[in-house]
Amino acid sequence: MLPVGVVFAFIGRQLGRVLTLAFNWATIVLFGRIPQDRQMYLSGMAAAALAWPVVLAGIAFPSLATFLLGFFTVPDWLTPWVRLIMLALAILLPLVNGALSSRLPDEGKRPKGRALLTTILRGYPNSLALFVVLVWMMLVAPIGKIRALLRRWESVHVPIAVKPGSYDTVVNDLSAALERDGIDVGRRRAHWAYEIPGKVLAVLGGEAVRALVPARLTELYGEGFEMTLHPMDLSLLGRKMTLSHARAAIVRELAFTEAYQTWSKAAQAIEDRLVKAARAEDDLDAIGHELKVRDLGFEEWEILYRLLLQVKLRVSLTEMDAMGMPEEEKPPLGDRVTAAVRVLAGRANGR
Repeated sequence: MLPVGVVFAFIGRQLGRVLTLAFNWATIVLFGRIPQDRQMYLSGMAAAALAWPVVLAGIAFPSLATFLLGFFTVPDWLTPWVRLIMLALAILLPLVNGALSSRLPDEGKRPKGRALLTTILRGYPNSLALFVVLVWMMLVAPIGKIRALLRRWESVHVPIAVKPGSYDTVVNDLSAALERDGIDVGRRRAHWAYEIPGKVLAVLGGEAVRALVPARLTELYGEGFEMTLHPMDLSLLGRKMTLSHARAAIVRELAFTEAYQTWSKAAQAIEDRLVKAARAEDDLDAIGHELKVRDLGFEEWEILYRLLLQVKLRVSLTEMDAMGMPEEEKPPLGDRVTAAVRVLAGRANGR
């Protein structure tokens, strides 16, 4: 029998950073940015959010519970208590989620008294919201691949987390980047199914969350190319050459728009500084020193180092980060012919 750990490991390998940033985006919207030293709480919240609906389904459908328990070795003495334990978990898991969320703010800002009780009880809607976002990403990530196969196109996912309230800004920036690279694109509303996670967060998160979630998602499209911007993912479909061209333009622009490519609070703070540095509002040398001394994982460090180089290139004397240099204007054909004749005449006279 396949161990359940292997299943989760497979899911993690397949979705990787896309799923991480999806969860990160949802928690930013619900709770704000979380420091690195409290990421363990987020892991517990993710586990509780995923387990809760499974437990509910197991209670509602005993055959499903039997199937799920097949992944574990249940002692005989515990068998009579399994259903009672599942009922207890159905009640407690969201409360655990709420309790963990109360530990996310800084020490002096954590809820107390009645506010703490409210935060714990909000574990129920928050668990549902986080579950929808995570499962949605598990389902939607392969959809682009299937669509690409049907069209004989290629598909690429660029994991990002759009800063709350900045969705339209990112769409405009990416559209402009594509136009600058000669890719003409139009705009249309993305399929309604892609908007479900944001709408769930808006409904369950309250008025404050509703103001941060985009009301509608946008798709940019051109000849042989489609791009759907999700708040936590950038989905690209297209013909091979067109897609490569578009992806290069987009990746260059992501360093300067209102979207995160990292997921920890410390790394995102450096991203914010890099955006300011691109506008000459921060010191690149100081940012480079901070990147050197910060305790970051290698993957985030690598992303930030690439972004640092992009910003340095953008603010250099050439003031560009494109792959090629701009072509100089050529003189008229007549002038070039005259110059060539003069050179040849000079050589004939021994000059």
